[in-house]
Amino acid sequence: MEFVLESLRADWEALLRFAPRFFYGLLLLVLFLAAGRFAGRVVARVLRRTQRYRANESFFRHAVSWSFAALGLLLALGLMGFEGIAASLLATGGVVAIVLGFAFREIGENFLAGFFLTFSRPFEVNDLIKTGDLTGMVRSIELRHVHIRTFDVCDVYVPSSQIFREPLFNYTRDGLRRPSFTVGVAYHDEPEAVVALLARTVAHVDDVLAEPASFVSIKEFGAQYVEYEIFFFIDVNKSDRGYVAVRNDVKVACWRALRDAAMTFSTDVTTGLVIDSVPSLEVSVERKG
Repeated sequence: MEFVLESLRADWEALLRFAPRFFYGLLLLVLFLAAGRFAGRVVARVLRRTQRYRANESFFRHAVSWSFAALGLLLALGLMGFEGIAASLLATGGVVAIVLGFAFREIGENFLAGFFLTFSRPFEVNDLIKTGDLTGMVRSIELRHVHIRTFDVCDVYVPSSQIFREPLFNYTRDGLRRPSFTVGVAYHDEPEAVVALLARTVAHVDDVLAEPASFVSIKEFGAQYVEYEIFFFIDVNKSDRGYVAVRNDVKVACWRALRDAAMTFSTDVTTGLVIDSVPSLEVSVERKG
């Protein structure tokens, strides 16, 4: 009986000696949890003011809170004297992270790529981009995927790792676009006159920029006509009509200019003959007496 009482007394004294460390450790953990929630709310409030990071507000808020909680738990265990448990948690966490990394490699790649895209954003919402064979408007940006709406109104969710890994084309980064199209004009129309007419016409279309200047290139001598390629520049951020409307205006203006200049163009050309090499045709009429 005396042995039992001595054991209880020793355990009680050990508990009394441990109680302050337990209390301080618990208090430290509570303080870190509160600090984590406060820091998470501050981060969320800051991200809400920025259009670029607003979509990832929830992730960063939870990430900050969890980081504070994990650090508080490790420090509390160390203060209580459980350094071995804290070290084991760190080691176990590392092993678990490695195992989960191999098991969910693609998900991890997407989250990591989305994290890097958040800070080095090559595009914004409503930008027109191309990744792989996909072209469309950016509707939303998440850590795991990017929501893109194509021209045929199809919603596609592209994994962040694909965008981060493949070449990315942003057509509206600074609003400058360079459309182009080709038109065929008959060989008997002087090339210098055609080039001058098309360049002059394009320059007078509304919303076509004077700088960089538009230009016309002789693309190819085809079997039936000479192909001319017209290049011009549009600032889609400043144009009220939009990319497609301005491009149509330029095409219509060129069509009218060629028609008014009595030039034979596009599918009106039906032969492959070079005009200068065609022998003259003589017609004679004989009268019968």
